[in-house]
Amino acid sequence: MRLLFLLLIAYIVGAADESFVLNAHIRMIPKIMALDTRLSSKSPSFKATLAVVYDTNQKNAALSIAEQFNKIHNGKVSNLSFSATAYTFDELIEHRDIAFIYVVPRSNTQLVKKVAAWGIVHSIPTFSYDVTDLEYGILGAIAIERSTVVYINKNTLKEGKFRFNDILFQIARIIE
Repeated sequence: MRLLFLLLIAYIVGAADESFVLNAHIRMIPKIMALDTRLSSKSPSFKATLAVVYDTNQKNAALSIAEQFNKIHNGKVSNLSFSATAYTFDELIEHRDIAFIYVVPRSNTQLVKKVAAWGIVHSIPTFSYDVTDLEYGILGAIAIERSTVVYINKNTLKEGKFRFNDILFQIARIIE
């Protein structure tokens, strides 16, 4: 009985931890997007698209995440107007108006690699829920350690020719 109780507590803590991290991502990703100097130099009427990319079995989660991005930020962060939309990878590559990409939690490795490669070729910043996705070419990830840490993949940063305000580099940990 005691073991069952401990397993239940561990499950609840784990689920709460994941939603806490996801909420931190939802609050921070648009702010990082606003630090992209290519976007901030566009006209005030420009509306950026934040693509929430998902595997085929994660559509509901991606729609929920996109809805939360839009609800919490009310379509605007800093001086940048944006709209978050959920896309599969096949839908993503058909659009040329994507400004920033967020890969949903627990995406398969092949999807992460394809999204990362596409983002590099088109100079579109890619962020992921999972820090380990940086090894597959994702530009950045956010981790909750003792404090919130933004990780930036140095190789992807150079390869994709991304341009960000210096503030991001002051707060981020650059890794190879």
